[in-house]
Amino acid sequence: MVKVQLEFEDIAEKLKVIGHPIRLSIFHLLCNCGKERLKVKSIYEALGQAQASTSRHLDIMRRAGILERQQEGNKIYYCLCTENSGINCLRKCF
Repeated sequence: MVKVQLEFEDIAEKLKVIGHPIRLSIFHLLCNCGKERLKVKSIYEALGQAQASTSRHLDIMRRAGILERQQEGNKIYYCLCTENSGINCLRKCF
């Protein structure tokens, strides 16, 4: 029972973070893009947002444990933290 409570607390914290419309859009995009990860440019272009604003939201989501940042050369990619059971639970909603 304690483990279940901790999972619900983790999911509630993640929901607070993705509660912003842009972050919710980012989460939705990553859940439904058909790829494991997306470049930052692909994300801000798909959302019609400025690069700086999108990067700020991506960083908030990364620090909350929702996203992982992967760098290859000068390209930066983001993907969902699928090792987190709370994230996997939230993905099913999208």
